[in-house]
Amino acid sequence: MHSMRRLRRGDAAAALLGCVLAAMYVSIAAAHPTPVLCAQAALSLGFVPALALWRTRVVPAAGALLGLLAAWCLAFIAAAPANTGFPPYLVAAPMAVYSLSRHAPDRHLAWGALLACAAAAPASPLMWELRGPDDLRYRSGNSLLGFLALHWSLLGVAFLWALHRRAEQRRREREHEAARETERILIAQEIHDVLAHNLTLINVQSSAGIIGARTNPQAAVEALGTVRDVSAEALAQVRGIVATLRSPGAPTAASEDPATLAEIVEGFRGLGLTVRADYPADILSRLPVQHALAVRRITAEALTNVLRHQRAGTAVNYRLTEDPSGLTLTVESLEAPRSLTSAASGPGLPAGCGTGLVGMSERATALGGTLRAGPTERGWLVRADLPLGEPR
Repeated sequence: MHSMRRLRRGDAAAALLGCVLAAMYVSIAAAHPTPVLCAQAALSLGFVPALALWRTRVVPAAGALLGLLAAWCLAFIAAAPANTGFPPYLVAAPMAVYSLSRHAPDRHLAWGALLACAAAAPASPLMWELRGPDDLRYRSGNSLLGFLALHWSLLGVAFLWALHRRAEQRRREREHEAARETERILIAQEIHDVLAHNLTLINVQSSAGIIGARTNPQAAVEALGTVRDVSAEALAQVRGIVATLRSPGAPTAASEDPATLAEIVEGFRGLGLTVRADYPADILSRLPVQHALAVRRITAEALTNVLRHQRAGTAVNYRLTEDPSGLTLTVESLEAPRSLTSAASGPGLPAGCGTGLVGMSERATALGGTLRAGPTERGWLVRADLPLGEPR
């Protein structure tokens, strides 16, 4: 918004200067109504709107500036050797070249304007020198070459500066788009991590409830209670993500009260996994926020994959260690998964699509770490190595 205000003020200043010059030329023509001076007065009036619009209506304004300037040069030459004054409107040529090079969608227009102005430079009023009160003579020798070089240099500087500004703008746009894409990926990761984990738990418990309703009504009631609690937690976490997105500049977070590792592990034990866990009890409180979030998400996703692709009752070794170089998180299931992309062994469990592994890998990579997942002699292993900024 501020840049637009500055832009408009600059254009208004150019238009105001054009008005002052037009008033001057009109007054001169009124005092000395010769054909050339009257033509220059009329042309000066045309410069006012062209100067006001040179950066907002780029192509028509640039065309008007160059056309008016060409007509002015012809009037100047027609009056020679009489001196009708060296016009300040000569700056319109580099202005038009800059405007087209900076803003015009078709680069050919910029090149055309540059070449046309360079070719017309010998007809510039500055190529004449005043040798007496009414004695204009065309320059020659070194003076001619010097003024030609001056014209071409100004045009070249305007052209190159405009290309530089245009490239800078495109670079900023690419960076902005890359930042938006990164933000979209992070949001997708958060939503996937929250919903995939909780919906898997809901699926497992609802399947258990269906089976238990026939043989063990109390177990069915407990399963439905778990479904209620997990769905409420998922809803709260999604609301947390939405609230975070509505807060400008706030980091993405799943909820204001994140689960501890103990709660995550116990939740999966309650679903039937036999989890043997080894980790420092206070480790999350000592980690940077993004590292702690990554540990929670990778832990939950890896255990969810065990539940989805293997079965309840599978033994799992969970280990999280810390050393001066960073964190090492391993989740090893002691039974080979039937498939990572097909339906799991449990009744009604949904097929995986590989998004979880991709999301875990992206979380590790975002922190400068790595994630590996693959079969072992005993089953399946997920290992994440997350470097810390400073040794702890």
